[in-house]
Amino acid sequence: MTRDKKSLTLPEALGAYAALDAARFHMPGHKGRSLSWPFEMAQWDVTELTGTDNLQMPEGPILAAEQAWAQACGAKHSFLSVNGSTQCIVAMLLSLGPNKHVLVGRDCHKSVSAGLAMAGHGVSFVYPEFDGALNGVVSASAVEAALKERKADAVLITSPNFYGLCADVRAIARVAHENGALLLVDSAHGAHFPFSPLLPDFPSACVDLWCVSAHKTLSALTQAAVLHLGVSCPIAEHDVRRAISLTQTTSPSYLLMASLDWALFSARHADYPSHLKRVEALVKRLKKLNGVSVYGKEIIGRAGIYDIDPTRLVLDVSERGIDGRAAALSMEAMRVVPEMADARNVVFITAAPDKDEWYDMLFEAANALPYGSRALRPSRMPAVKHEAALGVREAVLARTELVPIEACWGRVAAQAAGTYPPGVAAVFPGERVAKEDIGYLMAQRELGIPLFGAAEGRLCVVKEG
Repeated sequence: MTRDKKSLTLPEALGAYAALDAARFHMPGHKGRSLSWPFEMAQWDVTELTGTDNLQMPEGPILAAEQAWAQACGAKHSFLSVNGSTQCIVAMLLSLGPNKHVLVGRDCHKSVSAGLAMAGHGVSFVYPEFDGALNGVVSASAVEAALKERKADAVLITSPNFYGLCADVRAIARVAHENGALLLVDSAHGAHFPFSPLLPDFPSACVDLWCVSAHKTLSALTQAAVLHLGVSCPIAEHDVRRAISLTQTTSPSYLLMASLDWALFSARHADYPSHLKRVEALVKRLKKLNGVSVYGKEIIGRAGIYDIDPTRLVLDVSERGIDGRAAALSMEAMRVVPEMADARNVVFITAAPDKDEWYDMLFEAANALPYGSRALRPSRMPAVKHEAALGVREAVLARTELVPIEACWGRVAAQAAGTYPPGVAAVFPGERVAKEDIGYLMAQRELGIPLFGAAEGRLCVVKEG
């Protein structure tokens, strides 16, 4: 008898997935393949020893790895992180110093709220563009308008986002700097961009601080990330490292750090032209299917989109009358595992280590998608101008209680809440929960899309009285 998945131990669950031999279109970017030969896992799992260096104050091989990343990515200096881009985002915000004001793209990752709370920053928001059924990115004109309304010490945007959509970072940098603000970029999904001219350009010379998750699209182990300091950023290197040390473990994994070194090496030698040709060939086949559409270059210029990542496949299945979650489950039953799904779309991360046969498997799974009768409206996180009842720090540190989502109207959120992935907050700490938020979260829950900040259908809100 097959045991229920919930009764499996973690090693059993991981072993069962490995034995499935599925087509992995999800992170990490090594896809369970390209890390086999360079690693002696148990033997390399060590601590700070003579010759292994120290991540808190590197002087040897760790420093050399950081300098190699900086050279490859056009940074003044780069910092290895074993706590993912989450830690890098928090460190970027801490690097600004205390009690600043930050203009944040509302499509930011939930970790931004943690960094704001730790640093005591005030926050205002700029919203991504929306065009028909297309959720876009933050535009330079929107940033400029927001900075005219409220001066900020820094601007923080996300580019590329979970769907591979890129903002006009160069134009946003110009607007931010003209208004006396630094530009911070969560580029977690763009770690591969510097390694091929066929991929979107990331204007590193214009950005003050940015981070990449090397595990998402490169051959690094999960949690391996890099924080980059821009060449013109006025923040001192030692202050960035000090900010990182506030949230970095003092027992960092040498396996993660070694995988960052390997990820850089393999990215420099990856055959992106061949990889992109097979992705392009797959897209041409997918576009011939009934009821399935694929994001392509034709969306550039809409909804603030400056470019798209050709390695990221986004399939809109709404014309089949099914939602993205149902499509994902159907494809998983055929051993094709996507990265995520939302109300309309299924997202696939492709990478150079992918097996060629996986692309045939993906096509067959897409072709076999069922037809339904649901009429899906464009799915958009509510663009609500929330009332900020408390500062982010005050709300995060307040006494709290858990309240059913449907009963939270007007209550003050004590932590970020939204769908995961992609981890974008519909409700931010300190904001009053709006009716639109409740409707959105309840609708996502009904689709079976996982929520964060909503334990068992309840939101964490500031305790009244």
